[in-house]
Amino acid sequence: MHYNVITVHSDLLYVYKLFVYPVKSLRGCSVSSATLTAQGLAYDRKYMLVRVRPAPTTGNDASDGGELKLPDPPGASYVYESLYVGNVDALCLFSTCLQPTDEAPEIIKVTYNHPTSRVANGGGDNAGDVAVEGPSVEIPIAAAFGELEKLEVNLHESRCVGYDMGDEYEAFFTEWLGFPTKLVYIGDSTREVLGNVAPNRVHVTRESTTPGGAWWWPFPSLFNLLAAYLTAWWWASNDTTDTLGEKEEYRIHFSDCAPLLVTSQTSLVELNAGRRPEDKQEVPLDITKMRPNVVVAPTTAGEVTAFEEDYWSELAVRDGQGHRDDVQRILLTANCGRCKSLNVDYATGKQVPIGQQMLKRLADLKRKVDPGHGYAPIFGRYGFIGRDSLGGTVRVGDVVDIAKRNDERTVFFWPSLSAGTKLKK
Repeated sequence: MHYNVITVHSDLLYVYKLFVYPVKSLRGCSVSSATLTAQGLAYDRKYMLVRVRPAPTTGNDASDGGELKLPDPPGASYVYESLYVGNVDALCLFSTCLQPTDEAPEIIKVTYNHPTSRVANGGGDNAGDVAVEGPSVEIPIAAAFGELEKLEVNLHESRCVGYDMGDEYEAFFTEWLGFPTKLVYIGDSTREVLGNVAPNRVHVTRESTTPGGAWWWPFPSLFNLLAAYLTAWWWASNDTTDTLGEKEEYRIHFSDCAPLLVTSQTSLVELNAGRRPEDKQEVPLDITKMRPNVVVAPTTAGEVTAFEEDYWSELAVRDGQGHRDDVQRILLTANCGRCKSLNVDYATGKQVPIGQQMLKRLADLKRKVDPGHGYAPIFGRYGFIGRDSLGGTVRVGDVVDIAKRNDERTVFFWPSLSAGTKLKK
């Protein structure tokens, strides 16, 4: 296996857009610059919404979709289900804004946008195309959590302690989502990066010559069980290190699998070019539905092909204007498999009609290229901040060099998420 092949390509790319998502799965904020932390861009995914359910007991189980009747205190027992677009589409009706400025924010303003019905000739699918602005609530950029109630949070089988932000926020989100919901703050907690997603655990499996799979593609469950065993044995018997040659434990906040998600504007253009010209209802995909943190685009001198980011292993971000001479490193370790969250309509808070679904359009481009994700198409790469870049700053317009490439695609492995390991509900 060969990976991290050093093939520096300079001046091909630049930072096209930066996004942070202060509350996981709510709509994000476009920012002009961001500070790099061990858990990603500053202010990103420090909060998350959880659905409150009674702990499973005989005769009190709302898992069948029936009316939820919470037990009365004292002695009440609850479980907290993490929420994300795809299992609760209406989350896309909430927008967020850093105030007073994105460079020195003090609060996060969360606004609920009332859903509307699209007219017959369709509407845009741009970030601003939402319903009439509705009620809002203000959340502190950094909450004082010392006295807050602690909750156990389980996100993709990576658990942590979260802090309940209290009644005001619970009332707001419960009213507009229609079921008991709490706002949880990460505080001083972090989550473990499972599987092979962290830089010191990444491995590459040879890509099949057949597009969309490998010779064992019909047997993803068997392969992943074997891969899980071999990976666990390998970790136990080897002193795994990161690319700097030192021991490192990577931790995350409420991001799914990694601190960063990097996407390519070139690939988005290719995806949108796949629209059917005869269908006027089929609108371009808004990049915010991909939920990237960093979007890169080619410079005037750059020649970048669609989806070549599948092979990127490390990016070096620098100021092309000479304002800074330091370089910020982003280590890219795994592919991002896509789900039906791409199909949500920001105006209605519901899935778009089948003929307009973005997930199918992506699949039609033969993007089922990572057997670790099973039949999920791929768009974007998960990333981590190089240790020597912590505390650095990235800005829109910064030059991006492709510092390292893999000569084979990585294969995603995360227990409960990768093919053959998903838990039955």
